[in-house]
Amino acid sequence: MTRHRGSRPPPARKRRSGRSSTGRKRLAAGGLVLLLLLAAAGALWSWSRGPSLQGDVIEMQIPPGLSVEQLCRELARVGVVRQPTLFGWYLRLARHEHAVQPGLHLLRPGLSPAALAARLIRSRARPPARVTIPEGFNQFQVAARLREREVTSREAFLAASQSTPLLAELGVPGVSAEGYLFPATYDLYVDSDAEQVLRTLVKEAHGRYRRLAERHAERLRERELGNGWGLHQFVILASIVEKEAGSRDEHGNIASVFFNRLDDESFRPKQMLQSDPTAGYGCLLARAQIATCTTYSGIISPAMLRDATNPYNTYKHPGLPPGPIASPSEAALEAVLNPPKTPYFFFVAGPGKRHVFSRSFREHERAISAGGVPAVERFPQPEPPATGALPGASLH
Repeated sequence: MTRHRGSRPPPARKRRSGRSSTGRKRLAAGGLVLLLLLAAAGALWSWSRGPSLQGDVIEMQIPPGLSVEQLCRELARVGVVRQPTLFGWYLRLARHEHAVQPGLHLLRPGLSPAALAARLIRSRARPPARVTIPEGFNQFQVAARLREREVTSREAFLAASQSTPLLAELGVPGVSAEGYLFPATYDLYVDSDAEQVLRTLVKEAHGRYRRLAERHAERLRERELGNGWGLHQFVILASIVEKEAGSRDEHGNIASVFFNRLDDESFRPKQMLQSDPTAGYGCLLARAQIATCTTYSGIISPAMLRDATNPYNTYKHPGLPPGPIASPSEAALEAVLNPPKTPYFFFVAGPGKRHVFSRSFREHERAISAGGVPAVERFPQPEPPATGALPGASLH
């Protein structure tokens, strides 16, 4: 067949293929799956942050090495989660399954999965808690305040406060962190590690004490050469002043009374501080082990002050007690580092939490007769723990 010049070849017939149709179906199916996944992810995200009522705090010890399934079963067993399988999927999808921190946690039933996971992995997504430690709080009161604000377990904090390796790491002398839990306001996270909380409080104390020690270096050096005191001894005495003082402007006079009792050779009984709160603190530490402390409920009795088996009883043991009895303020520590010179050896509580200071026991008796409150009836302590051990106490 001959082709004429200028003529065009016949148009090629379009070949229809099933591939394009199959591709469109696959694309549509993929888009549907993607939409379903996005919807599921959105539902999971909304579920994980959904508001719900919260029950009472549950303290839960999480051992190391738990699988997600084991963890979720335990969370369900103690009543923290109702849908353990779904929560397990959430931990995996959020890539938290290997970030759960072992140890004691403060959890609540009804927490959203995101909030619960934040506690379990101790992330910065946890809500903060503002905690104020008042001046004169002891370690038991600090531990109770931290538990009340949901920061850490009371028992875990007290264990950290008495941990010998941790105290050595933090440079705290003595057998507990008592006296080094600085009274201030802290912004902490809920469900925090007790040791980390202790580090925060002790670090604050060290910083404040160091600045005061630098300001009164000469006084420290003088006392060290004359009596073998270091900063720790000043902290002990400051804690007693803090517990005795009715107001801050009395710190100096009270400190002077104790120094006069310690240093004046004519004072009798010799070097006896005769401070009620020290005996009370001994009962807080070992109520079950000290006969006169077994019924202690915060009021210091005359029998307690006659009991020499209490190593913190400064009516029976001369000098300082074995350790601090509370968290002293900067004002109290300043008072013992730079006490005024006074002739006072005695004081008694008067009206309005003010004290009457006396130079002699006769003056002191007159002050009591005029309406001063006997020492054993002053400043009741909070209800002490039911049990306790006296850690490392030694008689003076």
